[in-house]
Amino acid sequence: MSQGRRAISAEDRALFWQALQSGVSTKEAARISGVCYNTAVKWRSKAKETEAKLELEQVKLAKPSGGRGSVERDRVEMVNMPPVIPSSRLSERAQRGLEDFDYFRAVYLGRVPSPWQVDAAYQIVAMLEDPQKQFMVLNCPPGVGKSTLFHDVAVWCIVRNRAIRVMIGSISQTLAKMYSRRIRETLERTSPLIPDPDMVAKGLAINAEGCLSLDYGRFRPNHVGALWRAEEFVVEQQGSGGLDNKEPTVSAYGIESEFIGHRADLCLFDDVASPENSKESVARDKLIERWDSMAEARVDPGGMLAVIGQRLGPLDLYAHCLAKVAYDADDYDGADVTDVSEDKEPVKTYKYHHLIYKAYYEELDDGPKSRRQDAEAWPNGPLLEPFRLSWKDLSYVRHSSPGKFDVVYQQKDISEDHYLINRVWATGGLGPDGVLYPGCIDNDRQAGYIPEGLVPPIISIASVDPSPTMFWALQWWLYQPSTNLRYLVDVERVKLTAEDLLGYDTQTRQFGGIMEEWQNRSMAYGYPISHWIVEINAAQRFLLAHDFVRRWQALHGVNVVPHTTARNKFDENLGVEALLPPLWRSGQVRIPTMRANWKTMAFVDEMASWTRDKKNGTDLVMAHWFAELHMPSLRPLHAPPKMWRPSWI
Repeated sequence: MSQGRRAISAEDRALFWQALQSGVSTKEAARISGVCYNTAVKWRSKAKETEAKLELEQVKLAKPSGGRGSVERDRVEMVNMPPVIPSSRLSERAQRGLEDFDYFRAVYLGRVPSPWQVDAAYQIVAMLEDPQKQFMVLNCPPGVGKSTLFHDVAVWCIVRNRAIRVMIGSISQTLAKMYSRRIRETLERTSPLIPDPDMVAKGLAINAEGCLSLDYGRFRPNHVGALWRAEEFVVEQQGSGGLDNKEPTVSAYGIESEFIGHRADLCLFDDVASPENSKESVARDKLIERWDSMAEARVDPGGMLAVIGQRLGPLDLYAHCLAKVAYDADDYDGADVTDVSEDKEPVKTYKYHHLIYKAYYEELDDGPKSRRQDAEAWPNGPLLEPFRLSWKDLSYVRHSSPGKFDVVYQQKDISEDHYLINRVWATGGLGPDGVLYPGCIDNDRQAGYIPEGLVPPIISIASVDPSPTMFWALQWWLYQPSTNLRYLVDVERVKLTAEDLLGYDTQTRQFGGIMEEWQNRSMAYGYPISHWIVEINAAQRFLLAHDFVRRWQALHGVNVVPHTTARNKFDENLGVEALLPPLWRSGQVRIPTMRANWKTMAFVDEMASWTRDKKNGTDLVMAHWFAELHMPSLRPLHAPPKMWRPSWI
């Protein structure tokens, strides 16, 4: 260093640029920071030259946002940006940007105010500041800027705390890397963002006023070997020290990538669920396994995980997360609860907080004016994004595909019309359609007991839906033709073998299994089962082949009715959806109480969650359908009329 020339500290350099950004002259900024006026003029001249070159590059590339050429130039000029500016020396604009998310987005990112995004951002940050580990599911319709929201939240959190560790996740590594690169380019920009003029004309963007690197200090480290890749990078820290952990500031991972060992304070997963992994399939099983074992485990204590996306159905990742239950009791060790008394059972809470933003809020609709593109957005108007997601587009989907509208745009598990029954049909009460339903539950009858007041004749039948490897479903029904009521006496859903259903001991010459047990019980109750309806497949054909089965039938006077499920499952007149819903809607199905009775609860849950494309967890519904399908052919013949005869004969 030449004699007489002093070294300018990073703090003085930052103070100069900060003073200049506040609006004072170059001479005054030099005086405030203690920098030589000639040096300040050189710095200012070089900055203007850089801005001119950037504008020329933008014109050449005809890309208002700067294009790849300006991005590369930004990376070169980043080293000339001021170092990290201490919070005590931030300008009034920069200070406000740390506290006001909407202001931050407008000034530095050129965003048009969006109430739902601001609301979601504050809730995410509030959960991040909670000392406890937090989890969130954020559901919103497509086309409203959900990916932009996560980008802006990540940038805002990094500006507020450079030591934060952010994990960006997506369905693929390529998509996650694209999100991470977008964050990196925002942080290393050396001039205010100039958005696409078409976006500005449509009211979807505005010209940014400030630059993050100038107002807060550079984010890309200027030393050789700094980690600054698209999929992971570390921002410059305040002072001479760096991060004291191995994780970068931002890292990107696809859900199928290996990220074991990586930890983060803020995990943002976007577009993880897809139509392929949101239905019963190997893809869904793999996604759920990796989410439970890897994604959730990446959050450090005091950190926060958020997953965002649109609902795709009752089996998507969001439904899986929302069904998770946590316990508030400090001394609870996770063991099964056996004592259900109020002073012993821990309080259950849902693990994931749920934020829902619907495309349309009917309760806020005040007429056509409130649905215009220039109308106020939610929460002052009925539309979440009147311009991006207009009423014209929504109304078309609402009327042409009501199921898609309910799920994808209104964030319901699935349209109520797609379920086999509405739960209120079983429990009774006022339904969403304004109808008062009688219900199907006999609250005074436990499972396994015969209802009182039955009037003969009574048909007693049992149905079996077997499975070679999964659960079997067995149901015992009593049908009373005079009232057209069918009573469920007992139900089982267990894993069985063929011998567990009906077996024969050659040494003792005695029958065993559930069929023998239920048959004897029905005879003891005075309502012997006359028909067993069993779905026949390769694993259960023994019922029609073995000699001991025929002897058992003859012993009890029982008929075994084989059933084959094919296209008749969806038959318009005799299928599941044709036979069962009318019976539940009118209360003609009578089932035991749900109080402390998992059998009835499981049955109602299956009925209320059954859909055409559901494969697993339908055993009880199918056993019910078997019984109802064959019941008309099993009704007894009417007894012949009695002939009058004289009393003396």
